[in-house]
Amino acid sequence: MYYLYLYKKYLLFTLLFIGLIGFSQERKSTTKQWLDTVSIPGLRCNAYLNKAHEYYELRDFPVFKVYNDSTLLVAQYYNLKEVQVKALINLGIYYDIVDEYENSLSLYHKALTVCDSLPEKEKTKISILVNIGNVYNNIGSYQKAIKAMEEVLVLSELYNVSGISKVAAYNILSNAYSKLGEQEKAIDYLMKMKNLGEKLQNHEIVLTALDNIANAYYKQGKYDEVIKTETAAAQYSNAHQPGNKRAITMLNLGMAYVKKKNAQKAIQYLSEALEIATAQNDKEVQKVCHLHLGRAYELKGEYQKSLKEQEMYAHLSESSLKDIAAAGKLDVKYEAGQEKKIIENQLETAASSNRNKEKLIIGSGTAIVFLGGMLFFFIRKKRKVEKERLRFKQNFDILFDENKALKTKMKELAEKYRERNEEVQKTIKRGPQYKNSSLTQEDRRRYMNCILDHMEKEKPYLDFDISQSDLATKLKMSTHHLSEVLNFCFEQNFYNFINIYRVNEAQKLMRDIRYKDYKVLAIGYEAGFKSKTSFNRVFKNHTGLTPSQFRKENNFEDA
Repeated sequence: MYYLYLYKKYLLFTLLFIGLIGFSQERKSTTKQWLDTVSIPGLRCNAYLNKAHEYYELRDFPVFKVYNDSTLLVAQYYNLKEVQVKALINLGIYYDIVDEYENSLSLYHKALTVCDSLPEKEKTKISILVNIGNVYNNIGSYQKAIKAMEEVLVLSELYNVSGISKVAAYNILSNAYSKLGEQEKAIDYLMKMKNLGEKLQNHEIVLTALDNIANAYYKQGKYDEVIKTETAAAQYSNAHQPGNKRAITMLNLGMAYVKKKNAQKAIQYLSEALEIATAQNDKEVQKVCHLHLGRAYELKGEYQKSLKEQEMYAHLSESSLKDIAAAGKLDVKYEAGQEKKIIENQLETAASSNRNKEKLIIGSGTAIVFLGGMLFFFIRKKRKVEKERLRFKQNFDILFDENKALKTKMKELAEKYRERNEEVQKTIKRGPQYKNSSLTQEDRRRYMNCILDHMEKEKPYLDFDISQSDLATKLKMSTHHLSEVLNFCFEQNFYNFINIYRVNEAQKLMRDIRYKDYKVLAIGYEAGFKSKTSFNRVFKNHTGLTPSQFRKENNFEDA
């Protein structure tokens, strides 16, 4: 189940008001200042930015980029730093829209550097931080996004900035907490966002909040609530923004109808969402549309159409993963550069006094200790991975017996561990692993059967983003009891347990004649894996073969 919380695309209206500094509400008040104080090049830049704003509202993003490129060239030539920042932010927004996160993050970092020389840099910094927080969410750096947005909220209060910046922060925070599995916090920020949108009488904010709340219901499996919420969103949009078709609204409805096995309605809404997303060059929405269209066509038995949609999804996913990896590397490089500047300043100061030299020596010793600790951590982690690999090898005969269902295999594995633990208890005195546990042996067995039934019928492992708390909630168990049962019955942590099912699913798909033309990566996504790297690593740890090798041994070459 590879669905996404697509908060970031519909944060764009927020970025419009924050990123395109000098427009909308401020346009009338700033025009006279421009005429009084700015040179001819400055007026030319202002004209370019106005045109960029117009094309942004028309969703003509390529032309929006051209005008901002022109603005940046003129501003750099004449050293108009405030204009440079505006153009850099706008170009960063453009690259975020088309999912080129590395370029986007690079432009925002440049904007921060230029911003330092501006007289009122704090307000401008808010704009840049909002956009950076959005990219952090896109590349999976959720804690960084939260930290950046907390700073935005503090600065917004200190400098009495427009409520739009708070909306942006709430939106990004809800996304980050959702990805971290803290759904209550996510919903809380979404409600704050919706309420603030109503207070500001900004219909786009309200609609975006409704779309995101519907996504939250989808993640909880409340598909009727998704349909109810998005139907209300469509009615609200018709009342306040006639003719404004929203890809996310259609996508959420389509996804919900796929889950309800209503293929006809699902295809109707997903096709409409795909058409809108394609017109707007929104690759992220296109990708998810292709995934769920593939599933809708499969429900109808139209396997050729399903295959075509899956191939489009795999292609867009592979491209997106490359962009995310590049952006992550760029961000690390930027932070390393900042750290380097700090260290260089410290070294320069240290050279001026013996006391500072001593501090430098102490600092170097600390660094050596730190590096030693990191080396120890690496060795320890490597040993842990090797231990896991050996354990899976020992259980290989049970887990990968083709003549038995996985549920039966898992029960056999649990029985094996129970017998072994009883033998250990006879020879040594060992306290219980879970000292505060209220579970009896019978409780554990009952919970184990409940877990195995749920895994077999509902297949929660197909959700690449599922967390231990998500599964515990669906099973109406505490996370502590879930962890205890998995550890005691199967000697597995949550993620290893989930990955056993994903590997099993991938094996079944690779043996299925209907999937013989699917790419290996597409099968990995279908089985619930989040990336090609994790798919290859986990699959080989469990089976001793890479997915491609396994497929060849089962008579299908890697497509």
